[in-house]
Amino acid sequence: MSTDAPLQVDPAALPNDPAVLKALVTQLVASLGERDARIAKLERHMDLLVRRLYGRTSEKLDPRQLPLFDASPEEIFTEESPAAEVLVTAETAESAPPETPARRGHGRRPKPDTLRRVDRVYDLTDAEKQALAGDGQLEPLGEEVTEQYEWEPSCLYVVRHIQKKYVRRPQRLESGEAPHEKNVIIAAKPPQPIPGGVAGPGLLAHVLVSRFADHLPYHRQEDILARYGLSFSRQTTCGWALSLAELATPLIRLAIDEILASRVLHTDDTPVKVRDAHQKLERMGRFWTYVGDDDHPLIVFQYTPNRSRDGPAGFLKNFRGYLQADAFGGYDGIYAGSGGTILEVACWAHARRKFFENRATDRLRAETALAHIGQLYKLERDLKNRCGGEWRELPRAERFARIAAEREARARPLLEKLLEWLTAESPKLVPKHPIRQAMEYALGNWQALCRYNNDGALDIDNNEAERALRGIAIGRKNWLFCGSDRGGQAAAVHFSLIASCRRHQIDAFAYLRDLFTRLPAATPSDLRNLLPDRWQPR
Repeated sequence: MSTDAPLQVDPAALPNDPAVLKALVTQLVASLGERDARIAKLERHMDLLVRRLYGRTSEKLDPRQLPLFDASPEEIFTEESPAAEVLVTAETAESAPPETPARRGHGRRPKPDTLRRVDRVYDLTDAEKQALAGDGQLEPLGEEVTEQYEWEPSCLYVVRHIQKKYVRRPQRLESGEAPHEKNVIIAAKPPQPIPGGVAGPGLLAHVLVSRFADHLPYHRQEDILARYGLSFSRQTTCGWALSLAELATPLIRLAIDEILASRVLHTDDTPVKVRDAHQKLERMGRFWTYVGDDDHPLIVFQYTPNRSRDGPAGFLKNFRGYLQADAFGGYDGIYAGSGGTILEVACWAHARRKFFENRATDRLRAETALAHIGQLYKLERDLKNRCGGEWRELPRAERFARIAAEREARARPLLEKLLEWLTAESPKLVPKHPIRQAMEYALGNWQALCRYNNDGALDIDNNEAERALRGIAIGRKNWLFCGSDRGGQAAAVHFSLIASCRRHQIDAFAYLRDLFTRLPAATPSDLRNLLPDRWQPR
């Protein structure tokens, strides 16, 4: 049910700018249209509910009633008869969903060429051929081919590592440690991701992708693996994740160095429950995400046991550039302590959300603010379309310069009008009014909110970081909590790798399987080519 308050129109409070007023009217008309559609849908559902409770359960005519009419059944239910027209109209009205948008792509989609094909050939039996006068009387006419999808359980198999063993002839009197000094020599086995572990790179990659990309808790994976005859407990798979996080830590450190070299960095945080199994305590930890720019296209997560400033301050101590984030107070000390080397860029999505969530308290002022901000986003959509169209072939620096010029010419006047309106309307409300608090949020962060207007490389909002956190928000509804701070730190490592794969549209399973095959024997000079933005499958 809608909680919107009735709209009280005060002509003195309406904006005088024709463009803003037109955007406000358009927005209100769209809102009324949505409300009318919602009311119509609810009325229809109420009518169906009343009919189900008190009306007939069937609209078909009982055949025993037909003798009551002089006409025959064929005459009553011909297509031209009024009774048939009524029944058809009723059935059509009941079966057609209200306001269903036109669907695209009817019919079966072509099957991907990458899938393996298995041919099953069907021929006439010998008896059928004999009934048709034998093979000599039948001439092939071609084939009729139909395709269908089929499924087989995941391929789980055992790899036997067989190391050849040799004994020296003649044997040395004393055996040494060096290979040429030993009497018994064993061929070396490639380094494994978990030394002495029973799980290979493919199984380890499957467990991590299931947990951190598909959001399957370890206890569900335990049940799934049990169907294949494997008795790997959740404690075992959790231990694998901890060990693999330690293995990939040098790679993540390199990714952090790459991200900190960005000119523009997006960051945000989200809470996560942390449960101490020994002390039976539960508290809130934090995952912080850092999204690099186009020259450093990686995503890194950091786990901290709380939301204090120490976490992001330690991470960003070597960063120089634009930091786009929300108005979390912990960032203020970072900006102040950087000596101007870290510039704050605020998020218009956060500013807009405060008006949208409180629009029921003062509908007119909230809708006016949303109309002003909507004009800014309309300009950004236009610039995005031009970057994907006429500006696509331009060098990045030239494209950013054109974006900045367009914003200066078109967005600057819009921002000045919005500032004038906020300054005039804010004192008219009591300090605790939700809309005034939304106004003061925008006014208090005005310089940071307008900074995106100066550089075409900046975004109008911080949605890049919020999208990176979406997987954690979905996942914690399934796995619920982290078992310890060490588990949170390990999860941050795996989230970083999988989020970077998603950014580059890489199959996370293929990447992790290859990574865990090559990483144990990799040298420090090999690590850069193992990051998702440069990784090439062997």
